[in-house]
Amino acid sequence: MKEEEVIQFLSDSPDFFIKHTELLESLTLPHPASGKAISLLEYQVNQLRKSTASYRNEFERLVEVARENESTMKKSRRLVLASLACETLDDFAAVVDDMIRDDFDISFHSLVLFDDYPDCSIRTHFLTEDDLVLPQTSGFAECYCGELPEGELDFLFSENAKKIQSIAVLPILSTQSDSAQNLGVLVLGAEQVSAFHHEKGAMFLQYIADLLSAILTRLIK
Repeated sequence: MKEEEVIQFLSDSPDFFIKHTELLESLTLPHPASGKAISLLEYQVNQLRKSTASYRNEFERLVEVARENESTMKKSRRLVLASLACETLDDFAAVVDDMIRDDFDISFHSLVLFDDYPDCSIRTHFLTEDDLVLPQTSGFAECYCGELPEGELDFLFSENAKKIQSIAVLPILSTQSDSAQNLGVLVLGAEQVSAFHHEKGAMFLQYIADLLSAILTRLIK
């Protein structure tokens, strides 16, 4: 009798082992860990334990995701409420400072606007077609986590540049037209390599960048 025929027979006869329970005690399989022969019933118990552990891990992961979503919602709410009170670019800078202090455990940040705002205390840098100061930082249309060239870090963080091991770039773009204009950038710098890296999701950071873009667009229009 071929193996395929046995498989087909058992598939067509799901009550076979109910009618012949004595076979369950005589069948043996290798233990998943030790390789020693164990009964089919013991093997099934081991498989059920694995499934239970897997379900437990998945449940714990879902709980952690729910906690992160709740935290994200609270942070977003605080930012939206704070933005309603912004009347000047300096108010905007204060909101950013408060957000970094209250919602991020990040050592350094640099906020740069890409235009001339003489009555504003925020740092500015006028972009050129072949910008040599922030060519990579100014080129992102979406949030980026990873590293930046040494020269750009020096410009953004001055004497603290050597301390930074990972960064997150939040581009601030105009929301008034289909062709997004680059208004500025918020760069977060961390001393821990694991704080920001390419494999980390940037969904929350992108959401924050979109909110900041909407706030800044309203203030400079």
